[in-house]
Amino acid sequence: MASGGRIAGLAVLVVAGLLAGCATTPEARFASLGPLRAALETSPETLRQRAERNDANAQMALSLLYQYGQGGLAKDPVEALLLRQRAVAQRGSTPITTYIAGINGKPGRVSMIFVPRYDVTPAQAAFNAACARALAEGDRSPAAVEPCGGEARYEQLAAGWRR
Repeated sequence: MASGGRIAGLAVLVVAGLLAGCATTPEARFASLGPLRAALETSPETLRQRAERNDANAQMALSLLYQYGQGGLAKDPVEALLLRQRAVAQRGSTPITTYIAGINGKPGRVSMIFVPRYDVTPAQAAFNAACARALAEGDRSPAAVEPCGGEARYEQLAAGWRR
């Protein structure tokens, strides 16, 4: 029984590692910037309404606006932190069924693994925050533009940030 739990835990770690590896390409990083793009393209009032309905992307977008005083909002680091915490909160779990083969003639069994579900992952929130920080500071160094998905995408986002 204990070895089945260890195997299930190992499976979760392997899947998480593979998914994390997928988010390291510039295209994947830019795709994960949905909250930042929403902050630049959507009115704060619309974001606020969606955030009140527990939309994690809107909560993260509003958090970025409050963090840097963008979109006509006053700078409010406390509100930004509260919204970010709500955005990265776990939103339930996703059950995954696995089959564990029998050993030495014993029958196999089915096991359930419950993987936490996030609408905005902590890693995605970190990419959004890092890119927003680079935009706010006007930092165009390679390390600063990397979370934004590269120089060309940084320029696209910077145009929206300056509005």
